[in-house]
Amino acid sequence: MQNKRTLSAVGLWWRWVLATLVGAVIGYAFGIAACIAGVNYLSDRLIDLKICHTGFGSLTCAVATGIVCGSLFVGVFVGLMQYVVLRRFLKAPAWWILASTFGWTWVGFAATSLAYTAQFGFVMNADGSFAENNIIGRIPLLVTNSLWLVLSGFLLGVLQWLVIWNGRNIKRPDRRSFLWIIVNAVLAAFVAIAIMAIFRGRGSLYGILLFFIEFTPFYATISAATLVKMHLHQSPKKPERQELFLTSDE
Repeated sequence: MQNKRTLSAVGLWWRWVLATLVGAVIGYAFGIAACIAGVNYLSDRLIDLKICHTGFGSLTCAVATGIVCGSLFVGVFVGLMQYVVLRRFLKAPAWWILASTFGWTWVGFAATSLAYTAQFGFVMNADGSFAENNIIGRIPLLVTNSLWLVLSGFLLGVLQWLVIWNGRNIKRPDRRSFLWIIVNAVLAAFVAIAIMAIFRGRGSLYGILLFFIEFTPFYATISAATLVKMHLHQSPKKPERQELFLTSDE
């Protein structure tokens, strides 16, 4: 009898790509509305409550609130659609939605913060005067924000990897499974480089939206290939039963 979890590599690949793209389309639709509400309404409430007074890092309170609200919806719907694929293979795939929501929210926030990190312009000195600065002087801040983005991708990979590992009920994870963490961290590093090259400190929520819309098919393709490489489409091999033979002395 064929195990119901068994699926061809091609079958897993196109299901994952389709699920990710559909989830992203729905998530971006709701995320745009949530982002607008966050910028124009929720941020004012947070300022009144003194929760978000001056913003976070290079982001104002309005931009930070908007990107968090938008990223939450994208993470929820992408995770939900991917769950539809994963439930075929994992025993507890529902945790995937929570892990994806948290991870993608952090990725969206870190990416936006890096996009808004100025590479040129003026900085304020200790005495209150302004001095012109160039990209050389901004390298430490750019490196720090880039590392936050890479760390967010690494965290996303770790959280999702834990769901895959525990969901397959394997005592020792296969070395191939760690590819998921590595790929997510590498993709985050690629995003960091692309953001610094494209935005050059002149980020905008509209530009960030277009960037991630263009990045989504690339992520869907690479992540699907990674799952296939991890042999997720195959049922984990059960350890062979070892027969114990006892002999008795006559």
